[in-house]
Amino acid sequence: MKAPIIKAAAPLAAATAVLALTASGASAATTTVREDTAAGAPYSGNWQVTTVGAIDFSADFLGAKVTGSCDGATLEGTVESTGAGELTAASIGACRTSNGLSSPATDLDLSEIPDRGGQVVYDPVAGGRDGVLAINGGLRFKIEGKIFGITITCWYGFQTGSTPGLRLDVYNRDNPNRPLPDADDAQGGSDDIMLVRQSGSSGLCPSNGTGSGAGIARGESTPGSGVFDRKLYLTS
Repeated sequence: MKAPIIKAAAPLAAATAVLALTASGASAATTTVREDTAAGAPYSGNWQVTTVGAIDFSADFLGAKVTGSCDGATLEGTVESTGAGELTAASIGACRTSNGLSSPATDLDLSEIPDRGGQVVYDPVAGGRDGVLAINGGLRFKIEGKIFGITITCWYGFQTGSTPGLRLDVYNRDNPNRPLPDADDAQGGSDDIMLVRQSGSSGLCPSNGTGSGAGIARGESTPGSGVFDRKLYLTS
């Protein structure tokens, strides 16, 4: 998925996305997305989360663990400075599993997702994150291959707890606990992304699994340019 999200920086992806926590499930503190630093101007506009490195995942198949990886993921969307936003695009790189399933790099289809809303919430945890990025709705990706000589198609979606969607912990660019310490950027990451087998999958597809990933998050210096070069920072 050029946007599921699994060990890489968001998410499938690819985001990635790359991604489901609502504002009611987070801290009561106010939220402000800012440009560059904690003292920067409030930022409203387009954003992108791009994973760094492969997205890793595992699932159960006939009592054995199946491992897999995707080449990365990208999530794109819009955000208000107060944290409300929407997912506008998602993609994931080529994927492959230890039992022979694979898929090419893919742009995820958002046209049939009824709720593409999301929220960035300032919700700091001592010694950990600075906030949470939640993306609602039914992002899913497809892998195919042969098992026991039978060609199968498998669909997987993302879930956080019992709620469909993606939830990523957000780290400011100066947070020493950020998952990619060499990157001077706001970051998102999770070690507990749930992959849920979807309807339309063969009965031979591996069952539900887990994934992890981390990525960098940026905005645009020039609105609408499609060039994501603006560093971001999350505050109350």
